Amino acid sequence: MTRNNSITDRSLLWKLGLLLVLLQVSGSAFGQTKNELSLYLQGSFIKLDYEVLEQKSEMENGFGIGIRYAYYLNKNWSLATGAGLQYLRGSVSLPTIEGAYDSQDREGEAFEFRYRAAGIREEQQAYLLDIPLQVQYETGGRIRYYAAAGIKAGIILDSEYDHQVGSLETSGYYPQYDVELTGPQFAGFGQFGRIKRSGVKLDLETNFVLHLENGVKVMLENEKTFYMGLFLDCGLKNIQPEGPDALYIPYNPQDPAGFHPASVLASRAETGSNPLTEEVRTLAFGLKIGYGLGF
Repeated sequence: MTRNNSITDRSLLWKLGLLLVLLQVSGSAFGQTKNELSLYLQGSFIKLDYEVLEQKSEMENGFGIGIRYAYYLNKNWSLATGAGLQYLRGSVSLPTIEGAYDSQDREGEAFEFRYRAAGIREEQQAYLLDIPLQVQYETGGRIRYYAAAGIKAGIILDSEYDHQVGSLETSGYYPQYDVELTGPQFAGFGQFGRIKRSGVKLDLETNFVLHLENGVKVMLENEKTFYMGLFLDCGLKNIQPEGPDALYIPYNPQDPAGFHPASVLASRAETGSNPLTEEVRTLAFGLKIGYGLGF
């Protein structure tokens, strides 16, 4: 009887010991931690998505870096936030923009200023501080598949544009004399060559983005992890600069020959016309990699 009890006790202790070892291995191998901090890098195809005079903006290259904190509700579900820096670009090419509007010359004479700009190219760029809030689901095991979704707020840190006009033709029509002047140039009338503007402030609005992501998460030793996945960011609101009331080619009687084209994102061809651009949103997709540490 004593011998049987001894054998039973040893068997039970062996089973309990084996269970504790398995739990320890499982916990260390599959990262049963509540917190994870990770760094990430993303490369993307990105654009400011808009349309000007039936010409759509072009796709450009962009990138982003950031830090992410995740809190695990259980082994599969987690909530995450963090901060990231994103660089995005936009561009558009237009054959012509033309318009006419009432103005006054240096002597105070009223006239109609007429222009035709050709060979137009504009490029925009911006740096954003991204603050995400997302939920993530992942499978179990050493190699896990994950899917995440959420919202990101993109605070504009800096935004500017470069603009080029290949040629500009201007004239002034004086209805009181029924005369259209095509010169002289010092009065702002005539044929003008290439006009360039660089690094002009753009003042884009704060962005909000729907973020979708899926990929693979590999569990490494010592609670470390490696992420690699694909992502899609879709802008949820118009980030066009406020008040697109500026004239695309403004006439300045104090400097008639000094033409400074406004951005196509924030101007009109002529007084009272529709804005050249009705809406500006962001669109990005690409590859994201990350390296994390659980604790």
